[in-house]
Amino acid sequence: MTTATQISATEPAGDRRRAARFRPTFGTLCRFRRCGESGEERVGLVWNISESGMSMLMADPPERGMELDAELMTESGEARLQIKLLVVHIREMPHGDYFMGAQVDRPLGIEELEQFLELPAIR
Repeated sequence: MTTATQISATEPAGDRRRAARFRPTFGTLCRFRRCGESGEERVGLVWNISESGMSMLMADPPERGMELDAELMTESGEARLQIKLLVVHIREMPHGDYFMGAQVDRPLGIEELEQFLELPAIR
């Protein structure tokens, strides 16, 4: 059995995280658009992921509170997962990109997540 790399960091006071965060495999992307709309998709590079949500880095974020139809995927396209997201925070980074945090509409099982998770190095 393999285990994913869990991210451990000092949590700020009042942090509302309820689930362990995991580091996704290199090149994990999230394509999304506003729920019920067609047209151009936006893409974010997934920074961390959990059963309840994810964070990602992007150039052009949606607005806080927006509901999104999304697809979590690997850069190779081998792994894909359809989800719905609710944007809970947006933070501008010093280099001009944005960091977005979003909740998923249902808990994601480890079976769904493991195809996107970085596995520890074998020694």
